[in-house]
Amino acid sequence: MVNGNGIEESFNDRLRQAESAEREVQRLEPLAAEAPQLRLQKAKAQKEEERKRAKDESIYKAKNAAQTASDKQKRVPDLLGQAAHTVIELYTLLKEIDSSRRQAMEALAVADRVDYDIELEEDEEHERSLDRDTRGLAYALAARHGDTKVKQMLEELDPEFTMLRGCNLDEPLYRDVADFVVRHAVPQEAPPQALMTKTPEPATSVPVPPFPDQPSDGAEATGPDGASGEIGAGGPNI
Repeated sequence: MVNGNGIEESFNDRLRQAESAEREVQRLEPLAAEAPQLRLQKAKAQKEEERKRAKDESIYKAKNAAQTASDKQKRVPDLLGQAAHTVIELYTLLKEIDSSRRQAMEALAVADRVDYDIELEEDEEHERSLDRDTRGLAYALAARHGDTKVKQMLEELDPEFTMLRGCNLDEPLYRDVADFVVRHAVPQEAPPQALMTKTPEPATSVPVPPFPDQPSDGAEATGPDGASGEIGAGGPNI
């Protein structure tokens, strides 16, 4: 059907719709142009929100962990005191053990010197009976006595002795503690691993107490150079 102007009614309706849409597009175009920027702002806001949430959670966890550490730290002074007291007891005990071992070596050194004197007198008497020169005999016998002999005698008294006998040194912490205490209490001792398997040997030699001169039949034992080697304070140092 055509109206008075000869234009179809439907065409007018469609034109009105198109013009309405055009106006709507013109109205929305500025807003649509903001879409990319708004999306960036939204993404930025979300990222900031996530960061804030992550930070807040981290601070919360940090405060809890710090408080837990503070609460547990209150036990440290008491436990440290107990540990120090135990270490001091162990240190003192090891010092006493070392002192007793040294006393034993000093006593054995006296016994070894007696054996040396007896052996020297008997050998000198034997050599003189064969009309042989006894010079140098004291020095030859001295090689079988002294520190090495004393240590051997001590080992025979307690063959199984070690400073840390019976200790559990398989655990690294036990071994470290033992090593720390031993090195302070008995510095010349070997490390704990060695102390488990062999008898500790003092780093310093045990001095042989001087004995009164005991010449046989008024004779002196002289060394290879002819110097006096009689047994006593001026005799060979064994």
